[in-house]
Amino acid sequence: MKLSNFILHKDILLIHADINGNDYIFTVKWQTIENKKGGEWELKSYLNNSNGKKDLSEKQLQQFIDQINPQWDWEKDQEQIMNVIKKD
Repeated sequence: MKLSNFILHKDILLIHADINGNDYIFTVKWQTIENKKGGEWELKSYLNNSNGKKDLSEKQLQQFIDQINPQWDWEKDQEQIMNVIKKD
């Protein structure tokens, strides 16, 4: 999966993706998780740019979402930042 042509408008992101030699356009929206730090991208729509169909499997869609969503450990990152600040 190759991602390209990212277009961000407020909390909406358009992404072009090459999946198995086919060109897809995805629209995702940033969702802040309630009572948690950070957030994640939520798939709103997609289509195969060649034929206009929605022809990806649930597994392929999940792989796409997993690839674009951040994998942060907020507590560990905060701890590392505090350690650097203390050393300075």
